[in-house]
Amino acid sequence: MFVLVDFDGERLDVAAAAGLTASHAEQIRQAVYDGRLLRFPDPAWRCAYLGAGEEKACFGVRDADGRMFVLEVIDERTYLNGRFVGGAYFGDHRVPGLSGVPKSARATVGLRFTGLVKARQWVHGHEWARFPWRPDRASRLDALLTGYLRLFLGGRYDRYRRQYSDVHERNVLFEVRPARARGVPVLARDLAGRVRLVRVGLQPIDLR
Repeated sequence: MFVLVDFDGERLDVAAAAGLTASHAEQIRQAVYDGRLLRFPDPAWRCAYLGAGEEKACFGVRDADGRMFVLEVIDERTYLNGRFVGGAYFGDHRVPGLSGVPKSARATVGLRFTGLVKARQWVHGHEWARFPWRPDRASRLDALLTGYLRLFLGGRYDRYRRQYSDVHERNVLFEVRPARARGVPVLARDLAGRVRLVRVGLQPIDLR
C-alpha cells in the first residue's frame, strides 16, 4: 500500500520495504547526522524524524525506489533492548559517522549515539494517544475516532500491558492497513486530503 509521507515539507509516496539489500547496507554504513535528520550519500534518499526515547532515536528512511524502512539509532550506554514486537528486523549495522554523536549538540545530557543502528520494518500508523482524522492537523473528530478504536482494540492493548513492563501511549501504534486487511474499519483523511476507508490494528514498536 502506497501512502503519502511528509519528509521535512516534501510529501512523497512510500510503501513499506519487505527487506534490504547490500546496496542499502552500504548507504546506511555511510550515514551522518546533521543535528535533525540522517543524511546519506545517495541524494534520492529521504529521511523523516519519528521520535526518540531514553535509548534510541528512530528515523523513517525512503530509498530511491520509494521503499520505506526505519533506522533505530542506538545509545548503547542506556539500551534496554526495546523491541519491535511481531514485526521484522532487517539487520544491525555499525556506522562510524554516528559513533559518539549527540542527538542534540546543545544538550549536556541525553542521547549520544554509539554507532549501532538497527534497521526494521516501517509501519504506517499513529500513537495510541490519538488517532487523527487528518494527519497534518488536530481536529475535533480525533477524540471520537480514538475512542471508537480504543473500544475495539483496548483489550489487546491491555494484554500488552500485562505481558510487557514498559507499555505506554507512545510505543503502541494504531496501525493503518489497507481496506481489505484485518482490523477495525474507519474512515480517515490522508495527507492529500482524500477520505479513505482503512482498517486499523495494533503494532507495538518499542516494548521490553
